[in-house]
This record gives sequence, C-alpha cells and structure tokens, in this order.
Amino acid sequence: MKKAIFFIMILLLLTSCSLFKTAPTKRFQTQLLPDVVKDLYFGMSMDKFEDVKNVKNMEERREMSFRYEYVEQIENAEFQSIIYYFDAKISSHPLYEMIFIFKDDVDVESYTRTIYGKPSIKQHLPFDEWCWKSGEGFQIVAWTFENKLVIVATIKKTEWADLNICGE
Repeated sequence: MKKAIFFIMILLLLTSCSLFKTAPTKRFQTQLLPDVVKDLYFGMSMDKFEDVKNVKNMEERREMSFRYEYVEQIENAEFQSIIYYFDAKISSHPLYEMIFIFKDDVDVESYTRTIYGKPSIKQHLPFDEWCWKSGEGFQIVAWTFENKLVIVATIKKTEWADLNICGE
C-alpha cells in the first residue's frame, strides 16, 4: 500500500511539474508580432522560414552583402506587404527584422497603439518607438515610420546588434 501511495505521489509530482513549465520564449515574441506572422519568430533560420512560408510567391532579394530579403505581398485589411531580413554572414541566416507596409487607408499610429499601447521609448527617434527584453539575450524594438511598422531583434552579429535601447 505504501508503494502504491508513493508511486501515485511521484506521478502527481511529475505531472504537476510538466504542467507548470515556462512557455518557450518565442511565444513571448509572437505577442509582439501582428497576427499575419504568428508562426514566425526572431532568430528563426532562413531554412525554417522557407519551410513555414510559401516563398515561391515572394520576391527574393540578395542585393546587400550583409542581409537577404524576402518580400511577401499580403491580402488583408491592414497590410500590403511584409519585408523579412535575414543575416547573410551567420550560417543559419537568422530572421532579425520585419517591415510591415500598411495600406494607404490604415492609420498606422492607431494600429500600433492598439497592439502596443503608448510608446515605451522617449526621445530616441522622432516617431513612436517601443522596446522589450526578449529573454534570449537580445532586445525587440519596434517603431513606426510613414506607412511602416519596423520590428527588429538585436541579435548578436546582425545589423542591429549594437542597438541597446531597453537594456538586456
């Protein structure tokens, strides 16, 4: 009887530990991204991106020596396209930037303030800007510019690696 109770207690302990595991950090990132890219995350390799997205319908650019780009045309209420940047120097070619181009009739400020609230960074850029610690050793920074929402990750050895706005 004692063995049975001990066995049940071990099972309960193991089950409760597995239920309360911390959610993967990439899920935090998805909270910061528009719904059209919820299956993506910063640091994702270009190979993984190509498995997840239909890149055959995207424009691919390799004009810059330090990055590769994909441009995706979007059919939804807010965006006309998304530009994805991958580092060209790092072997996995991690995703480190997304630029969301809004349709002409969308109020970019209203959209971004609805998903992010008031800008969290003051006096860094002359437009709205937000910053979050990723918990993965880099920051996620977003800002609006004209009809664009730019979201970058300050992943080491990428274009934005030296940007330190919210501290990590």
